[in-house]
Amino acid sequence: MKFIFTESGYQLFRYRGRSVLLCCVSLLLCGCIAFYIGSLSSNRRALETLSENTPAKVRISNVNADTFDDLTISYTYGELLEMLGVGRVVATCQAGGYYSEESRTALDTAHDEMVRKIEERESDWVYVSSYMPEGDVHIYGVTNFEATGLGWAGDVTLGEGYDLSFLEGDESLCLISDKMAQSTGLEIGDTFEMPICFLQFTSSFGVGKAYSYMNEYSFTVAGTYPARIETIHPGDMYLPLTWLRARLAEDQPNNPFTYTSYGGDLKDSMKLNEFKDSLKDSGLGQPFFIDTHEMYVSLVNARTVYMDDEEFIRSAEKLGQSIRQYEMFLVPFFVVVVFLVTLAIFLVLRGCRRDMAIACSLGRPKVVTAFSTLMAALAAQLAGALLAVPVSMLMTGVGFSTALLVCGTFLLCALIGDIVGLIILLRFDALALLTATE
Repeated sequence: MKFIFTESGYQLFRYRGRSVLLCCVSLLLCGCIAFYIGSLSSNRRALETLSENTPAKVRISNVNADTFDDLTISYTYGELLEMLGVGRVVATCQAGGYYSEESRTALDTAHDEMVRKIEERESDWVYVSSYMPEGDVHIYGVTNFEATGLGWAGDVTLGEGYDLSFLEGDESLCLISDKMAQSTGLEIGDTFEMPICFLQFTSSFGVGKAYSYMNEYSFTVAGTYPARIETIHPGDMYLPLTWLRARLAEDQPNNPFTYTSYGGDLKDSMKLNEFKDSLKDSGLGQPFFIDTHEMYVSLVNARTVYMDDEEFIRSAEKLGQSIRQYEMFLVPFFVVVVFLVTLAIFLVLRGCRRDMAIACSLGRPKVVTAFSTLMAALAAQLAGALLAVPVSMLMTGVGFSTALLVCGTFLLCALIGDIVGLIILLRFDALALLTATE
């Protein structure tokens, strides 16, 4: 056995041209395998991360699905969707603020009248408290910065120690427009007090607004933004929705919290069909209309779940088709690789048949002769495969483990191709070949 490996090394370095040629062919074929497997792997990774990069979106709209904002959306609908698999919620609620003396005076007058009617039992708390005057500061409670609709975060000027994640918290921090800051004299870091009323949209006689009295609260200005920015949620002030919801529960426990807009992404869009089935099982029906059995159809009472999943489905189908095509041609591709290795061995070693014939005529078995030649060829191919590892990582972007997998796959194909090629080469009669050669 030691003699065979010694002879294999002798053949490897004696026939340098043949070894270099086999090494280059191996490098080329490894590159082809790396490109194929890399493309298949990248498509699979893209499909796995599609749910994060291009998720199916869910929004609640009115019954006609023609608007998603300035609606009355029950908090329980949001809880239901989150329970069914909706994440990264982008939702808003609205309120009115009373900063100027005039607006505060109007609010105090309405509040005193409300207290009088309740004490005289002319009406209940929830009904009377919902008819406060409109304030001079339009407030949005938001779940995150995306819900503000301001777009680029770079337009927002924040105070030292603040970042936009405060909108996801439960503190009385706020963003105010530069217009409000100029008119009120407020600066970043200032703390001010202002009474607020919770806003809900009604449609008893067209679309109206009902302001529910809350209390006076203290706010800290965490940053400002340009009022010139066009946004789907134009407000003078943005603050955390979680904080506003908690204050409403404290001030008016009998007045249920409602969103004015609600949307989100599916946590796992790959389970889109299961999510739609779960909507049906929850009684939402097709097209996921929340039937409350009312005679009157409200224009602002949001009861429809709108699915924005066309882009996700289109991308998923495209990636799925690509993966199926790659997998379908995977076996034929490796058959071609084996064939090319066989052809390369046959053409490169064809000139060595005379040496093989001489060894066989001296009584050496063909198997031993073939094995030493096979080891020499595999050594040259191994060198090419090892060179292909960094080249594959650089050119195709595959990882180190994938590059090693490519190397191992090629060597397996090379072994099969070499054996087939040598079987074809060794189908000769040594005496006849030597006689013909002479």
